[in-house]
Amino acid sequence: MAHKLFDRRGDGAPPLVQRDDAGLIIDRRAVLKTAFATIGAYAATAAGVTWVIAPDRAWAMEFAAFDEKTASTLLQMARALYPHEKVGDVHYAKVVKSLDDAVAGSDDASAALAVYTDGVARLNETAGGDFNAVDADAKEAALQAEADGEDPSFFQAVRGQMVNGFYNDPEVWKIFGYQGASYEEGGYLFRGFDDLSWLPAPSKEASPPAQDA
Repeated sequence: MAHKLFDRRGDGAPPLVQRDDAGLIIDRRAVLKTAFATIGAYAATAAGVTWVIAPDRAWAMEFAAFDEKTASTLLQMARALYPHEKVGDVHYAKVVKSLDDAVAGSDDASAALAVYTDGVARLNETAGGDFNAVDADAKEAALQAEADGEDPSFFQAVRGQMVNGFYNDPEVWKIFGYQGASYEEGGYLFRGFDDLSWLPAPSKEASPPAQDA
């Protein structure tokens, strides 16, 4: 069943949206309400195009290579590999989108796509038919079986992109409270290296002011 990407409102015109470099289409008004924290995104096919969509339709992401089943399973896989309840699905979807982009841009797209469709098929089979429907323990068991299998290339491809993409996303850093690299800003010395709100302030003798080089 195809889902409508956005409800029409008021005079029948669709809400204003914008497309960013990641292929994300945003409903600005819904984003202001959710701040991307919504969990429970789903994949859908509309007019022959696969989308991953926020449950409140605050955002939608278009896919060029993955079908609905592959995209939805990879989204669930990404979250199962590195679960963070306070991180919204949009950040996991960006990782799946980056895999989709790599497949679509591959010199042998059919072979590249087969890595993911075959891997998704194995995950579903190991999970008893539907990886998305099982609980966290069953997902972990299926992922462990895939990691320990004869050809772990599918598992490593998704895991590697999570490490390199998800944890290098400045928007994810903000959620975790990480300020980002310091080198470009001149280092930490004058940027709060001693911001220890959970400890009492040291005496001036113990911690004199920093001196410019």
